Amino acid sequence: MKVEDIARYVALQSVLQDVLKHEHYDVCEIGGGNLNFIFRVKSTSGHSLIIKHAPPYLRMLGEAFALPQERICAEMRTMRYFERIAPSYVPRIYLCDEERFCFAMEDLRDFRLMQNRHDVPLHIYEKLGDFLALLFLNTPPHPFEGYYENAALKRISEEYIFRFPHIPDHPALVSVPYFTPSPKSKRFDATIAWLSTRFLDAKEHLLHGDLHTGSVMTNGDDLKIIDAEFAFFGPLGFDAGVLIAHILFDEIHAYFSDQALHYEERIRALFRGFEARTHTAVALTLLRESIGFCGAELYRRLLVPAKAKPLEALPNASQKAKAYALSEALAIDAVETCLHVESLDDFFTLLERRLCPKTR
Repeated sequence: MKVEDIARYVALQSVLQDVLKHEHYDVCEIGGGNLNFIFRVKSTSGHSLIIKHAPPYLRMLGEAFALPQERICAEMRTMRYFERIAPSYVPRIYLCDEERFCFAMEDLRDFRLMQNRHDVPLHIYEKLGDFLALLFLNTPPHPFEGYYENAALKRISEEYIFRFPHIPDHPALVSVPYFTPSPKSKRFDATIAWLSTRFLDAKEHLLHGDLHTGSVMTNGDDLKIIDAEFAFFGPLGFDAGVLIAHILFDEIHAYFSDQALHYEERIRALFRGFEARTHTAVALTLLRESIGFCGAELYRRLLVPAKAKPLEALPNASQKAKAYALSEALAIDAVETCLHVESLDDFFTLLERRLCPKTR
């Protein structure tokens, strides 16, 4: 669907006309999504909404990379589920159209991506922990896998997190001139294999599947979680670990920008929010898995086409080279030690060793 198709589509949907107050409107494509197209529809008096449409290919790689359009059906069902269990944490969903492979939702015009922001209040991290707790405590009404997760996207996650980055010179990877991967230990490889098995087999909770600071939008103390196309049934440590990895990417950017670091209070706030909802301390199994998946995510973003934006935002190749090397060192530490940590403090000791200002 192109801009003109969206305009005709909106004109035929009474629920969307109600949002736009039946006024004249304009349509424009926005954003730089990897998978799908995003359009903003805005009326003459300022009422607006967002439409997300899945083309029959992966948007980032073009028409040569075919991808079933049905993938967005799983996403819209997941977003509806999130809206039921955590209505304040997701945009309002106005319309889901599985025949046209699109859905319409609230326009978060006053919100900004959490990614690469250093002014996010701690309360946001507590709310993210609360969201993880809601995933932990609730069960979807349609628990079978195909309703909420798309097999093609789960395969992409498995390949680009646990397989391709660990095969030297794999054609799916995109190298940068300022980073060369170092050899990995047998412990590292064995733990990645274990994490992959957990990812594939531990169908414990319906997860967002790509919960990072680029899929969280904030406005003051409010947050909205978007882009659940990679939703799947898995271990909660996966969502927690990916989120922690991207908190660390933002901290690494701050580290090489001579800004203060806040990783300890932010990660503590995340787990504090989880514990407040669940009324129990974070289990050691969840903590270990979160650290392991954090390491896997840190490492793969150095090699896959979708790089860590905070690292790429550094101003020159020298800083990027140092940031990539530091990210790899943190990834190796997290993966190799995750099964042996006994507390969150153990993890902070690991981070402090690498992120000490004296070693910048």
